[in-house]
Amino acid sequence: MASFDVRESVTSGLRAGRLVQLVRRFWWLALLGLTLQAFWALRLDHPTYFDAYYYTSNAQRLADGQGFSEEIIWQYLDNPQGLPHPSHTYWMPLASIIGAGGYLLTGSFRGAQAPFWLMAGLLPLLGYAVNWHLTGERRQAYAAAAFTAVGGYYTAYWVQPTTFVLFAWTGGLCLLALGLAQEKGAPRYWVLAGLTAGLSHLTRADGVLFLALAAALWLLAFARRGPWQKRSRQAWRPSFLNLALLVGGYLVVMAPWFWRTWQISGSILSTVGTQTIFLTEYDDVFAYNRTFTAGDYLAWGLDNIILSKLRALWLAVQTYIAVPGLTAFSFFAVAGWFWARRRERRARFLRPFTWYAVLLLVTMSLVFTFPGQRGSLLHSSTALWPWSMALVPAGVAAAVEWVAARRRRWRPQQAQRLFLVAFVLMAFVITLVVASGQPLAEKEAALYEQIGATVPPGSIVMTGDPTGFHYHSGLPAVVTPNEPPEVMVQAAQHFGVDYVLLDENRPAPLKALYEGQVQSEWLSFVQDFGDGYHLYAFVEPHQ
Repeated sequence: MASFDVRESVTSGLRAGRLVQLVRRFWWLALLGLTLQAFWALRLDHPTYFDAYYYTSNAQRLADGQGFSEEIIWQYLDNPQGLPHPSHTYWMPLASIIGAGGYLLTGSFRGAQAPFWLMAGLLPLLGYAVNWHLTGERRQAYAAAAFTAVGGYYTAYWVQPTTFVLFAWTGGLCLLALGLAQEKGAPRYWVLAGLTAGLSHLTRADGVLFLALAAALWLLAFARRGPWQKRSRQAWRPSFLNLALLVGGYLVVMAPWFWRTWQISGSILSTVGTQTIFLTEYDDVFAYNRTFTAGDYLAWGLDNIILSKLRALWLAVQTYIAVPGLTAFSFFAVAGWFWARRRERRARFLRPFTWYAVLLLVTMSLVFTFPGQRGSLLHSSTALWPWSMALVPAGVAAAVEWVAARRRRWRPQQAQRLFLVAFVLMAFVITLVVASGQPLAEKEAALYEQIGATVPPGSIVMTGDPTGFHYHSGLPAVVTPNEPPEVMVQAAQHFGVDYVLLDENRPAPLKALYEGQVQSEWLSFVQDFGDGYHLYAFVEPHQ
């Protein structure tokens, strides 16, 4: 009995020691990640691009108690009737909900940034966990955390209210839960997969792919041991329990949003985004009073359809190489994937990551062809980032072992250490170059504030950048439609537009109007604000 107590005490002490070591490691990794992301976060005084303005503005309205409504109309596919308009009918709400928490606490953009800074700073822990589970090598796991921390092409977008880092966490965790479910089969991993799939869907509309992926993996596992194999009900009943836990976890997150969508549209899911399947050019996202159907798409011609799919597929492959693979490190991520698949346990663990990478590539190139090319694939590929960066050190080690087997003078352990350090530094340099070159939108911010002070309070402005204009001016804004001048006038009349702001990025059908080659009796020139920005008052023509 005494010996048993001693062994128990020793075991408990070892476990406590390992826990302390793990916490210490994670502390330093978190400190590294948070410090790096603080550098990028402090460069920003406001959002810097279209989507982030949208999520941030709606976070402010949520914090102010105005609910899921917006003073922005940035697309017309959901047939908006006026302002204010129900928000998040095209994009999903989780980024705004999280940003709203920051606004409630601080009332400032810094507060809205804070949760996203935390998520970005702690993301290296996920890269560490994935690599550690694959390799069990501490040096490789540290390197994976460092690669994840640098952020690459995503760095400029991590630390502001948007879906980038949020989807990296929700999607990356869903892949982790599904990988563990494939490897171990425990019910707790299926319910975690359901919860994270729901969070992924609440973050991005294409997050529903995670539920589809999880269902496919469950079906594959069920097919291998189904009732047709003459097993008792007790033998296959756990499979249905796992499915129930998966769907239940998903609905815990998504059911309230389904109810809200039903209340405003009569269906549990918005069908706005599905129209983009049938676009023949991306700018038609901003079409006014038009719908897009399969018939219209087929009328475009089979040659055009096939060519657009091939172009999108090639661009998607390039995006995979350049962004989640961080260009030069794609080779090592692929090498690490091949190395990991040599063992059945690791192959099962990687199966969800592999299937999702293929599913996302196909969906964003062959289904949502034009949105995929203009940012959807870039956004959704963040779920792959901590995984691809976790595979890079394994690929480096495999490559070194391959060379060492052919060069006896090589010392594999020293070579691995040297290359990992060199490659991490290279990743930092690449990130610094690409992220520091991202515009901070300071010029646009000053311009929009100036215009907001020029026009009367409460004016509704039509502009090509309604989200940015609304954020900086505080005025309601609607997007300039991708239509000829006469249709633009119809949209302006419908929404009670007071002013129209045109710039060099105006829709193509308005080129002649912008360049002064044609005139509109509905527009009266007000002021040239420089940099190609022309402000017009919308007026009733004289009869």
